[in-house]
Amino acid sequence: MAMVDLDILLVSDPRFTGGTSAALLADVAAFRALDLRVGLMAVDSGFFARSGEPPNPAVLALFDAGVVPVPDGQSVRAQSAFFHHPMAFRAGLREGLDLRAGTAVLVAHHPCFRGDGSLEYNPVGTAGVIRRQFGVTPVFAPVSGVVRQQLASFAPLIRLTAENWINVFDVESWTPRRPVFSDAVPVVGRHGRPDALKWPDRPEDVVAPLTPGPDWRTRLMGVPERDLAALGVDLTPFEVVGFGEEPVPQFLDSLDVFAFFHHARWVEAFGRTVAEAMLMARPCVLDRRMQPTFGPLAYYCRPAEAPALMERLRAAPLATRARAERVREVVRLRYSAASVAGRLARLEAGRGRAFDVGPRAQRPHVVLRKVLGLMRRSRAATPV
Repeated sequence: MAMVDLDILLVSDPRFTGGTSAALLADVAAFRALDLRVGLMAVDSGFFARSGEPPNPAVLALFDAGVVPVPDGQSVRAQSAFFHHPMAFRAGLREGLDLRAGTAVLVAHHPCFRGDGSLEYNPVGTAGVIRRQFGVTPVFAPVSGVVRQQLASFAPLIRLTAENWINVFDVESWTPRRPVFSDAVPVVGRHGRPDALKWPDRPEDVVAPLTPGPDWRTRLMGVPERDLAALGVDLTPFEVVGFGEEPVPQFLDSLDVFAFFHHARWVEAFGRTVAEAMLMARPCVLDRRMQPTFGPLAYYCRPAEAPALMERLRAAPLATRARAERVREVVRLRYSAASVAGRLARLEAGRGRAFDVGPRAQRPHVVLRKVLGLMRRSRAATPV
């Protein structure tokens, strides 16, 4: 089979939705804006084996837009290879390539530890799958500081990139039309894929941030309705929109406050929906566990404290708008697609670092115990 020459090779399961697929699509747009030749290998990972999840049409549409399809077994020479999402590779893979890459990166869209401290994937083993199937050992590129701290627990057995491979946006597509708190009835809401882990596991923690007061409205797009009903959450007072039924900028423009709180077992790797709300100049009231990612750009509290915080924002509309606009400008600069060119050049110039990885989420003896626990769970789940 003839060698295919690419500037950028992407390897991903096209069934990912939400932030992972949006990040991949944004990266492709940025690479192509740099006039780079981009190829995509769509793999069939075991992660979706029993899900029945169809391929994401937007990802498949890349082939019609000029991205080179890369079949299983192809010989490929690429300046940089990006393997997207560790969960696509953690349990092995049938497909592979004869790959020669100047730089190979595993974009870690997902934390390796769950919120309860258990290990969801073993980074060392995941890197081994890529090495066996593609002949390259990837450097891990965390999408946020939260993921970096977790992966750092496995150094020096894995290497991390010097910079996080952050999500990017076409920032010109995110333009607010309506200042917050400019209408008589304020609106609180959130959006995202309808995954129960993206929502609190206690009914009172679901409801409190969505009901600041009797004169507020609530709009939600992308809700795991059955899961929340099983918790005892009554959604009838809220306006619920199906996932993707409204353009996201339009939906966010209808809100005055964006609220995001999640399950105790969940660790939010980045929070693309939060960044989208910030780009639309919406004040964000978030779970305190997201502070390492967004720092001073958001407000943080417990779910029960959210109503009082939102009422304070409403009581000072001019100050709230001014701060939201300042945050928007910071996010426009930090997460612009224009940042990809510089980060790609720096990535290709230095292949990661083995020891200077920064703070670690877990100590070595704890990591070993978690790895052994994951191995036991995996064996127990494997049919005899």
